[in-house]
Amino acid sequence: MTEEGTSAVKATTPAAAPTGSAAAATTSNTSAGPSNLAGAPMISMAASSASAVGTPSATPKLNNTILISVDGLHSSDLTAYIALVPNSTMATLAKQGVVYPNAYLPGPSDSFPGILALTTGNNVSVTGVYYAMDRNLYPAGACAVIGSGKPTGANGTECLFSELQDYETFSIGGAPGVGAFDGLATNVTTLQTDFPSRGLNGTAVNESTLPLDAACDPVHAWRYNQANTIFQVALAAGKRTAWIDKGPYYEVVQGQTGNGVMDLYTPEISCQCGDNQTGIPSTIITDGTGVDLAKNITAARAYDELHVQAVINQINGKHSSGNYAMQMPNLFGLNFQAVSVGQKYAGYQNNGTTFSPGLKANLDYVDQSFARILAALNSSGNAATTGLVITAKHGQQPVTTNATLISPTSIATALKNQNISVAQFTTDDIGLIWLTSSNQTTAALTYLRTLASNTSYGILDVNQPAYYGLVSNVAGRTPDLVVVPQAGVVFASPGKKLSEHGGLMQSDLNVALMVYAPQLATAGTVYSSTVRLSLVFSWHRAADHQSKGSYGRPLCGLFCEH
Repeated sequence: MTEEGTSAVKATTPAAAPTGSAAAATTSNTSAGPSNLAGAPMISMAASSASAVGTPSATPKLNNTILISVDGLHSSDLTAYIALVPNSTMATLAKQGVVYPNAYLPGPSDSFPGILALTTGNNVSVTGVYYAMDRNLYPAGACAVIGSGKPTGANGTECLFSELQDYETFSIGGAPGVGAFDGLATNVTTLQTDFPSRGLNGTAVNESTLPLDAACDPVHAWRYNQANTIFQVALAAGKRTAWIDKGPYYEVVQGQTGNGVMDLYTPEISCQCGDNQTGIPSTIITDGTGVDLAKNITAARAYDELHVQAVINQINGKHSSGNYAMQMPNLFGLNFQAVSVGQKYAGYQNNGTTFSPGLKANLDYVDQSFARILAALNSSGNAATTGLVITAKHGQQPVTTNATLISPTSIATALKNQNISVAQFTTDDIGLIWLTSSNQTTAALTYLRTLASNTSYGILDVNQPAYYGLVSNVAGRTPDLVVVPQAGVVFASPGKKLSEHGGLMQSDLNVALMVYAPQLATAGTVYSSTVRLSLVFSWHRAADHQSKGSYGRPLCGLFCEH
């Protein structure tokens, strides 16, 4: 981790170590909250200078680290929630930990680039992972037999790893007969067979839907990513690893070996399998007739409960399923969806200064879940040797208003009418354009800038990726153009969505970052200088690890011993 400058302010007197008790999770029903977030694009991040971070010091030796991504959680949300609920678990963790209010992700702020920023220490220049197109790969179906022969047709294909790659898109496990906690495996070697939704190489992913390389081999998300992950490195160093996220395609965290995570639990949030009365995920509803967990505030909490129970199982020395004993992982963590869903479908009030009741309820749930995780660490005897890193793999915007949804079809059609052919147009609160021929880049750029004066298109600016620091070193991955929407605009079809992520606005990138460890010498400190989350972990090749592969080891600004 690096930061600009060295500003640090002692915020509070350290309190007693959190116990995870019910009292620690007491919440308020008042829905007040965040200060306004600026809407200007963060366009100069790649050019920023960086120096050594203000690192938590004199920490007892930690054997375990839990990384928690509360998707959508802005830095301002954390500050506001602590002020609103001063006896919350988040408030207690802040008093006992270190808070970085000016932590920024690299762009674009989509989930895959975000999780890879946290787990590789790299941005798209190295990982090559946008929600994207690859000009060198081939589309699914280009080979008569997967893994054999040569592909037919032209190279160049969309690479959007999502629920569409699950064997059963509408199943919570992502594969036939796989429930939220199914399986009776007795040892790690049988995980691939008995736990299809968790197993090696993401076996709930249907390989017939994946892009293909020139040898007709399927390109899983973990192959698509071109950087090491912390899990891959930790496993190579003899450490135990686990991760919990929102769908089988989050096998991306496995690293380039494809097996960096020993216990990967990835129930599908987009399963549309929630009970129509309670929203609770059901293993019976597999036909898409249930509640969409990704679009329902209550159902999102029920979905996150699967994650929370799984990580508590791991803390208690069990597999994520709870079905058999495994040692507690050394490096593990989980993802929360409740805040992101609350932002999208309940939002903020009073020009972004107040949490809506729905969003507040989901923040309360996350806070109470933190208390339960701390309680599990205490009861299992692991509290003194475990640190927490609480952050988010993306923010969300807008905050001060509800999103203005503008269909991206209008932009694509306008280009087509100028005889400019678009190969791929990925949109959220940003637009990434891959042209059929990059020779038309200048013409497309010039024309799209003329549309900026027409508010019906919602365009603020258009530039080539280098302007925003979004050029990838991986051949065939970099888009030709980046379209930045006007403040509050999301390029999406009309609907109920109030906000989205993926872009370069401050509220996309300025996420929460809080580090907690027992008896931290710098407890209660707020480091106000800018922190680049893509540099939380950096890498180097170490001689003592080369025998296990040239993965290097993490040079951590948080908990690593060198």
